[in-house]
Amino acid sequence: MLGETIRDIGILIVVFGPLDAFFQKERPSFLLLALVVAFGLLFIAVGIILEAEE
Repeated sequence: MLGETIRDIGILIVVFGPLDAFFQKERPSFLLLALVVAFGLLFIAVGIILEAEE
């Protein structure tokens, strides 16, 4: 259950992080946006690994 929750959080970060940045008046830097997506993908990978171990 923990793995599924972490995976879902990662999906939300990957989807809504860039979407939020798109609608801001001042656009964040590309590096910051890449870091947000990278952390989201990391959460997804950790979630999948934890689910596979259960």
